[in-house]
Amino acid sequence: MARAALGLSIFAFIPPLGIAAIVLGHMAEARMASTAGDIDGKTINGTTTARAALWIAYLQLALLVVTAGFILGLFHETAQGFRQDALVQRVFRASDQMKPLDPESAREAEGSAQTLIYQFVAIEDEIRRHRENGSYACQINELTDTGVEGATDAEKRAFAVRVLQSPYLFQLSDCNPNTNGSESAAYVLTAVPRPPRMPDDSAVFCTDQTGVVRTVRGGISLDCLKNGQPAR
Repeated sequence: MARAALGLSIFAFIPPLGIAAIVLGHMAEARMASTAGDIDGKTINGTTTARAALWIAYLQLALLVVTAGFILGLFHETAQGFRQDALVQRVFRASDQMKPLDPESAREAEGSAQTLIYQFVAIEDEIRRHRENGSYACQINELTDTGVEGATDAEKRAFAVRVLQSPYLFQLSDCNPNTNGSESAAYVLTAVPRPPRMPDDSAVFCTDQTGVVRTVRGGISLDCLKNGQPAR
């Protein structure tokens, strides 16, 4: 039994074999101890072999634990660095933007989209006041670059991020900037929920140059423009 334990202890870095070597080593020691009254060369050799097996097994298992701990720590640090990489962060954000929102988060997103619509209306009015020809902006990025009146550069960037990361798609259409003065300046602004992030019955928002924000639930932008009710 002591020899078997010694043989297995050589492969103690394999946990099942290491455990078996330890069990056999202790069993061999116990058997040798029970024959202590009849000590001979065979008993002494058996005890020595069993203890050697135990030492080898315990040392290899301890080394295995230390090595595993070191590797896990190194892996954790590598994973943390990997997650902090800018490209990886963008991938994670893109993945998050495809996950459906829970009902409470969806309601918050609706309120945020409605607030953004009102801010866009204010920005359009500001742009028209400051332009000599009284025209509107016809691109969403023009609105985010302009920002609300008095906004700092940091606030403008934060506003643009809110629009970009919103589960709503904001779009300007039917825009007539009135650059030649032949027609009245006009625009149509819509905010449509992005599937699959938003539920099917989410609110759709729309407005135009009048500044009246309307909404319809569970439809499309055309439904909002035709049958939408004033938002509250």
